[in-house]
Amino acid sequence: MDGFEVRDHAAILVEYRGDDPAELDGVLGTAAPVISALPTVRPAELSRDPAARAALWSVRKGLYAAVAEARPPGTTALLEDVVVPVERLAAACRELAGLLAEHGYTDPVIFGHAKDGNLHFMITEDTEDPADLARLEAFTEDLVRLILRHGGNLKAEHGTGRAMAPFIDRQYSAALVEVLHGVKRAFDPAGVLNPGVVLTADTRAHLQDLKPVDRVDDEVDRCVECGYCEPVCPSRDLTLTPRQRIVVRRARARAEADGDLALVAALDEQQQYESIDTCAVDGLCASACPVGIDTGALVKRLRGERRGRLSAGLWRAAARHWDTATAAAGRTLDAAAHVPPGLITAPNRAARALIGPDTVPLWSTDLPSGGRRRSC
Repeated sequence: MDGFEVRDHAAILVEYRGDDPAELDGVLGTAAPVISALPTVRPAELSRDPAARAALWSVRKGLYAAVAEARPPGTTALLEDVVVPVERLAAACRELAGLLAEHGYTDPVIFGHAKDGNLHFMITEDTEDPADLARLEAFTEDLVRLILRHGGNLKAEHGTGRAMAPFIDRQYSAALVEVLHGVKRAFDPAGVLNPGVVLTADTRAHLQDLKPVDRVDDEVDRCVECGYCEPVCPSRDLTLTPRQRIVVRRARARAEADGDLALVAALDEQQQYESIDTCAVDGLCASACPVGIDTGALVKRLRGERRGRLSAGLWRAAARHWDTATAAAGRTLDAAAHVPPGLITAPNRAARALIGPDTVPLWSTDLPSGGRRRSC
């Protein structure tokens, strides 16, 4: 908003529902006086406009990706998920904000589900920097004490995972923790099912195997792999999604940095078709991405880089003179229709074998002639 500087502010998005307009009117009639009495910085607004509702929820759902996009290059966004009793939520938020500042996390953003006392917050760390890992270790210790002091739970809707697995014995009794381990051993005696997730004997599990983020491409380095692009991708059921294409390129960069040339070669061979050839480059991924990343633009650049200067020059010339190029192609098809097929199929197959089937189209007698240009 113009003239409004966000500093230590909070925003609340509330959605009221009713089974019919009359019920909704009754709910709003009860809520409106309460909302108007709140000491807000900006006037509270209620809207029945579906477009406004969708826009607000889009901002909320894309908040993690939008905040993570601004992380320093080469750092990983770590999202936490804790919960406290609703009556302790405000106090926990204030203390959490102070804790983040105390440990040197700049511009932290806390969000979540207020009616459930659920808090999400994101921090960014260079997972390969020992100093950053030491800070993360100290912060996590303080966070655990803060949440348990408020009678909360170290994990809420997203489950314990690895981040809080070393700390469950602080939340539950030793007897209960042993029962949990016993159940785990009974169903998984070899310890092969998600080892270290939820239950672990490693007190430093939350500091190990953290995902690094390599700087690879300017177009996609901001990606946090949230997956919002995947449902709109035309190739998602054929080969890879935009998120997966980015993951593959990051894996290749990591393998190259580690000197694993065999993995680099394998990924290069596989991603030629999986990542590059089968991308529709239609930009639909950018329409769903909270930060507007267009993976198609990356693929277009990669396709251009694999073309030689002569090939690129010829196609640029064709693009500048498209009428002439298409007319010439039509005349070639006209001529081919009047030539014995053997004079075309043999050279055509030889050219495909020499240059490649993806470069030289297959000609057959089923192809039509060039036809005539239609006038509008």
